[in-house]
Amino acid sequence: MQSNFKHNEVAVIGAGIIGVCIAHFLRKNGHEVILYDQNEPGTQTSFGNAGLFASHECVTANSPQLWKNLPSMLLSKNGPLVIDWFYVFTHLPWIIRFLRNCTTARVEHIAKSLSSFSFQARFAYEEIFNEVDVSKYIVHKEPIYLYESKELFERDQYAFNLRKKYNVHFNIINKEDIAKMEPSLEPIYYKGIVLKGESFTRSPIQITKKIFDNFMNNGGHFVLTKIDSIFRNGDSLFLRCNERKHRVDKIVVAAGVWSNVLARTIGDNFPLDTERGYHITFENNSNLLTHSVGWAKTGFYMTPMEDGIRAAGTVEIAGLKKPMNNNMLTMIEATARSILPQLGKVKSQWMGFRPTLPDSLPVIGESQKCKNVYYAFGHQHLGLSLAAVTGKTIHSLIENKPTNINIDSLNPYRF
Repeated sequence: MQSNFKHNEVAVIGAGIIGVCIAHFLRKNGHEVILYDQNEPGTQTSFGNAGLFASHECVTANSPQLWKNLPSMLLSKNGPLVIDWFYVFTHLPWIIRFLRNCTTARVEHIAKSLSSFSFQARFAYEEIFNEVDVSKYIVHKEPIYLYESKELFERDQYAFNLRKKYNVHFNIINKEDIAKMEPSLEPIYYKGIVLKGESFTRSPIQITKKIFDNFMNNGGHFVLTKIDSIFRNGDSLFLRCNERKHRVDKIVVAAGVWSNVLARTIGDNFPLDTERGYHITFENNSNLLTHSVGWAKTGFYMTPMEDGIRAAGTVEIAGLKKPMNNNMLTMIEATARSILPQLGKVKSQWMGFRPTLPDSLPVIGESQKCKNVYYAFGHQHLGLSLAAVTGKTIHSLIENKPTNINIDSLNPYRF
């Protein structure tokens, strides 16, 4: 390895799956890496997802159809999108930016950008999993996404066409196919699709922990603390925490929804907001479900996890401060039981915060305000899927090497 990179001390702020994958690639390539988080690794947003490795996905929340569906969605109390109107009115600039990214031209651009980036996702994870054995936590069964009615199925044709255009392979399956694949499901569906070549994990937190443990065993460091600010003094770069400062060579901000707080301390400011996602875990019932099954009407997946069946997904726009929305939890439970009547008791409920930008694409790149500070946040629903390729990309940027991936559309200053 080139000697001028060997002694870099890199601080990675954020120990979710993305920060942990970044730390993995940097440490593997000889950098001194300190990972910082105010919580234990993988216990926040990375913990609560539906467990899908959607490494080919190119469809996001942005859609030209949103305008047509907006009135019914905005009034719904139990659909895939629930909005706190007071929060929306106090964050109107963000909402306007989001809607501007719902034109056909912008959605095409987003899909193309996401497809180009996610194309390398599986190969990047293979690099990690060649070193870190997570085979007991990964199930190589393709997710199924179900439509309750012909109307819902036909409404999604735009998304189907987008996937076809960007080589996201899927098969359309009928009622009989679905019943054979998942006989325990109540036959209240019309049709579905199978997302080809994808898989899921039985434990998102174990995936993060395994990669983290490998990082630590290979000489990485972890500090359980909150970073208050970043600053430069002359040619030196510093972190400040607990009223102390620590000099480092380079910093990666991968702190999810909290990333912009740190960005502001060096003069950057991004249109980063939060989507509140929910999940419910039901008591284990062996062989009740073998695939991860999505339900189009409410936008969540039910996944057979290590500790039970997890119903996870949905979007609530209401910021970081409001308590859990019990209506969302009631809706998830009622819908899950209507599809899978044999579900056991509720074991646990959870809410987390997805970092989301108006175009649903992550921010990946170097700060223009403060040299040697890099950003990697805003992965929205695809944090688990895109963590490894993000780690590889940041490693290339830090060593000033070609990334072999076009990340122009993920530029921090595109807004």
